[in-house]
Amino acid sequence: MVSRYSYLSYFMDENTPLYGGEKGVTVQPDRVISNGDSANTKRLHFHNHSGTHIDYPNHFFDKGLKSEDYAADTWIFEHPFLMHIPAEANEIISLTQYKLDSIPEDTDFLIIKTGFWAYRSDEKYWKNNPGLSPDLADQLRSRLKGLKVLGMDFISVTSYQNRELGREAHRSFLKAEDTILLVEDMDLSSVQDSPNQLMCFPLMIKGLDGSPVTIIGRF
Repeated sequence: MVSRYSYLSYFMDENTPLYGGEKGVTVQPDRVISNGDSANTKRLHFHNHSGTHIDYPNHFFDKGLKSEDYAADTWIFEHPFLMHIPAEANEIISLTQYKLDSIPEDTDFLIIKTGFWAYRSDEKYWKNNPGLSPDLADQLRSRLKGLKVLGMDFISVTSYQNRELGREAHRSFLKAEDTILLVEDMDLSSVQDSPNQLMCFPLMIKGLDGSPVTIIGRF
């Protein structure tokens, strides 16, 4: 069977929604051929938690690991697993034992698809997004010893209407002991099944607490 590759990240532009209601990316012409320059170039301005992005431990821990602290092989995942977990506005997601037991024990990148991506062009997407329960981190650690990353199709682990609980959830996942990195705002609109392999490439800029990522799934 021929493999199919798909982006699981959104392209960023000026309409990219950001947590808290800001908008995304400014792309400004720098050099322009039609103005007599020898080449076209652009200047980019964006928040480091824009679009499909990863949270490193330094996002919530001042001495936590940053972008440059991860080896290249961190970003190749041979056992990704997709879970369908429908979620409503403002819902705090936790998993029953039945759901936890359905996750393969060798999962290294767990993907939660809620369907909330459908509201990405609406205020509801950032203002009433679901979030994750702080307890979920240890529940996943207890079953999935090799889990490195948790990804989701909503804008943040923190539900905007439950911000203090969301901060606790971030700290629970990103703490130094068995860190589970977080990828927020994944494009799962056309994904129904688990990829056979997943690649997740952050920007190679030093000192970052989070970074946009390009995610490619092999199906």
